[in-house]
Amino acid sequence: MRQFGVRVALVEPSFTKTNLDLNAPQTVRKIPDYSEQFGVVSQAIQKNVQKAPDPDGVASAIVNAALGAWKMRRTPKGEASLLAKLHRFMPAGPVEKGLRKTFGLA
Repeated sequence: MRQFGVRVALVEPSFTKTNLDLNAPQTVRKIPDYSEQFGVVSQAIQKNVQKAPDPDGVASAIVNAALGAWKMRRTPKGEASLLAKLHRFMPAGPVEKGLRKTFGLA
């Protein structure tokens, strides 16, 4: 896209304290074999959302990405920044193990 004068910026936020989940679509049919893990992961996500930063920080990062000096990758401060660095510099196995532990799937 650069040849057309278009630059792309990637903003990677982590959990953000919003009520988006209230309007999220729900599955009509549940798969019993997955229900236990689904419940564990859902609770972990809700817990992380409740202790997450307000959306103002993410909004600021998006505005800065659109209007500020060009930088290809932006991660608002916090867990997203740490996770992005882990993905770039660590082997996938330990990163996945940490994520599984965070979501109660270890």
